[in-house]
Amino acid sequence: MKMNATLGQTQAQQLSLSPQLKQSLYILQLSAAGLADYLQEQSLGNPLLSVAWRTPGMRKRRSGGSLREGGGAEPQDQGRRSADTLESVLLEQLHTSGIGQRRMRIARFLAGNLDDSGYMAISVQEAADVLGESLTEVEDALRHLQMLEPAGIAARNIRECLLLQIASKRPENGCAAIIVEDCLDDVAGGRLKKIADKLGITIEEVRQAVGYIRGLDPRPGLRFSSSLVGYIEPDAYIRAENGRFAVEWNAALVPNLSIDANYERLLSNPACRETKAFLSGSLRSAKWLIRGVEQRYATLLRVLTAIAELQSDFLQRGIGFLQPMTMKTVADRLGLHESTVSRAVRDKFVQTPQGLYELGHLFTSGVPTVSGGNASAESVKVLIRQYIDGENKRNPLSDQQMADRLAAEGIRISRRTVMKYREQIQLLSSRLRADGSPIADKDSGSAE
Repeated sequence: MKMNATLGQTQAQQLSLSPQLKQSLYILQLSAAGLADYLQEQSLGNPLLSVAWRTPGMRKRRSGGSLREGGGAEPQDQGRRSADTLESVLLEQLHTSGIGQRRMRIARFLAGNLDDSGYMAISVQEAADVLGESLTEVEDALRHLQMLEPAGIAARNIRECLLLQIASKRPENGCAAIIVEDCLDDVAGGRLKKIADKLGITIEEVRQAVGYIRGLDPRPGLRFSSSLVGYIEPDAYIRAENGRFAVEWNAALVPNLSIDANYERLLSNPACRETKAFLSGSLRSAKWLIRGVEQRYATLLRVLTAIAELQSDFLQRGIGFLQPMTMKTVADRLGLHESTVSRAVRDKFVQTPQGLYELGHLFTSGVPTVSGGNASAESVKVLIRQYIDGENKRNPLSDQQMADRLAAEGIRISRRTVMKYREQIQLLSSRLRADGSPIADKDSGSAE
């Protein structure tokens, strides 16, 4: 077969982000401390950029209470600061693992988004949206992160955490892996005979495997959680004014950016052509940065105002009245892309009449009601906590009984959903509340 090489032209459309837009998106998703770090870094390299704060120590401040601290050199490297021992341990392993640059960038981001127990604090889909990567790429990077020490790190649930630890040990305990995969609810309930019958093994084999499982660490990140808890300052305040809620910035965290007049005057009479070129480039960079910061606050103000309007019941009456609200709801209301809203609320805190909240906490899914509306997941969790607080401790309520009570109040919810919400607020199953079993809040639940 004869092969011929030809030269031709083709037309194709490709979406690309300008450096200015990339910088604006980066600035938008920074936390207050991350923004302070970034502006300080930029001002050191740009003589025309002047940065001033109302609070003198702001540019040296670190927000230790942020769930996902910002301020790295790359827009997506927004993990917690290197002072967080768990992250530094993972990053050290990543740098010596031979991982590719693209996967390294994703893995570093994921390593910075682990909770104190070492579990993923965001979903794979959320990470893909923020990073602009495919789900396949993010999942590949997550698998690479999960191969690091401590075993079980970066899991998405207790089952995955235990399976990762079992797989890391040699020889692997296959019986324990099957039990975790298929019978973890029965392990929590102490139903050893049911496990033996289901898997066709002896009670003694089950007992040994369960003992092995109980020896695993359900919270592998806690051993590194020794950093001091910092004071969190809100990015903004939502206050009631004249029958409505108004948004007000925390002035201490808002930078005052300007162009240095002395250097700007040098542009009109530079000492040499190279000096003029340098100052001209610095002036453009400073103006782009100032515009990006202004856009950050303008976008965040729109998002905060929309949240205040949608969550007025919560602001007036408390967490039990938090309404179902997704980022898409806010995005559609403002004519923005959902990823823009995600960046805007990331690592931001707001002081409300009901207390200090991370903005992301105010976004919650809905549970259908008999009236055709929706109740927020948070309001349902409040009811579940109230049921358990007021139950007869000698005869605790099962998940099904709580589902029945919620149905009587007009909330359509399954027993499994009640179990999921109960676990999210770290409350034990009825059996474990009664007998004080050592398997606690991170348990995957029991079939009640």
